This record gives sequence, structure tokens and C-alpha cells, in this order.
Amino acid sequence: MIFRPELAVKVMEGSKTVTRRLCSDNPRSPWWREVCAFEVGRDYAVQAKRGTPAIGRIRVLDVRRETLMPVAVGPDKDREARWEGFESPEAFIDAWREINGQWDVLAEVWRVQFEVAR
Repeated sequence: MIFRPELAVKVMEGSKTVTRRLCSDNPRSPWWREVCAFEVGRDYAVQAKRGTPAIGRIRVLDVRRETLMPVAVGPDKDREARWEGFESPEAFIDAWREINGQWDVLAEVWRVQFEVAR
């Protein structure tokens, strides 16, 4: 799974244990809205950016489709932001905008929860 370098470090430190990726309309995308390519129980390489060697491995614990709403509102927003590797929901939203160009609380995403594979 490919992450920004600073987020890949958080993944390997164990301070980022969830990632959300926009659902894609492209059936060849690993994030296709019909089926996510990442499977519960399997291990995957962690890359600090596309085309670089793996820096470690993660094991997927849960995969589900949802909107971005749980990070923006509700009782679990602080916890979800921390699991994403951010200090607050606002910090997560700022990073999301930087990475994806916009923020839409109703955007459909794949939420993937993982742990560092030992």
C-alpha cells in the first residue's frame, strides 16, 4: 500500500492504523467502489511513495466502505483522526484536502484498518 513518506513512517511506528481512500469508478483500481483489492487477514507491503522499495509490511484487520462523515462529526471523530495518524479531525481534513484536492463529508471511501505485520 502506498503512503506519503511522512504517513508511511507513522504506519511503521504504529501511530497510523487506519487509512481512507476515495472509491474509484475504475474497475481496475484497487479502490474500485464495488470491491476493494485489500483483503482482511492478508499482509501487504508499505511503500513511502510510488515506485520505491517497501519499508515494511502491514496486516489488514478490517475493510469497509463508508463516507468521510465519521472523521468529521460524531462521537468517534477524535479517535478516528488519531487512528489516521493526526492530532485532530481538523488536521486530518486539512491533509485530506491537500492530498485529494477537496473535502466532501459524503464522499464514499474505503476504510482500511491494519497493524504492523511482525
